[in-house]
Amino acid sequence: MYVNRNLKIIVIEDNRAMSEMVRDYLTTKFTSAEVTVYNTGEEALNGLVSEPDVIILDYNLDSENANALNGIQILMKIKERYKTPVIFLSSQERADVSANTIKYGAYDYITKNEAAFSRLEIVINNIIGHSDVKKNLGTQKFFNSILVVLMIVLVLGFILMRMF
Repeated sequence: MYVNRNLKIIVIEDNRAMSEMVRDYLTTKFTSAEVTVYNTGEEALNGLVSEPDVIILDYNLDSENANALNGIQILMKIKERYKTPVIFLSSQERADVSANTIKYGAYDYITKNEAAFSRLEIVINNIIGHSDVKKNLGTQKFFNSILVVLMIVLVLGFILMRMF
C-alpha cells in the first residue's frame, strides 16, 4: 500500500538471524525504507539521533548480555524521548506480557509465528495511514480557516456595499 514512501524504521532485536530476516522483509515490502538494526536496546538508545517513523522491538533482549534491559524498559525510555509508534515482535506468547507492552505505550504486539511478517506489514501500513490522515487533517484545518476568513470578508463587503 505505502511501498514507495520514505520511511525510517528501527529494528531492535538481539537474535541476529531474526533481525536480518525482519530487515530483508521490510526492505522488500517498503522499497524506499531505511531500516536500521540494533542488537541491544542500549545500543539503540545511544544510536537514535532523530525520531524514526516506526520502531520494531523484541521483548527479551538478553542474549548478548544477561543484564540487558528488557523490551518494556526500552519502550519506556523511547517513549520519554519520542512519540514514535513501537511494535513489539516477540516470541513471548503470554497474555500478561503483551498486555503490559500495550499498557506501557506499544502500538501493537505481534507474536513471532508464521503470520508475523504479514501482520507486521499490515500494522506498519496502518501506522503510515494514521500519520497521513493526521497530516491531511492539519492541511484541511488550515484551508478551512482561510475559507472562513474569505467568507467573512465577502459578507462584510456585501453589507458595506448595501449600506452605500
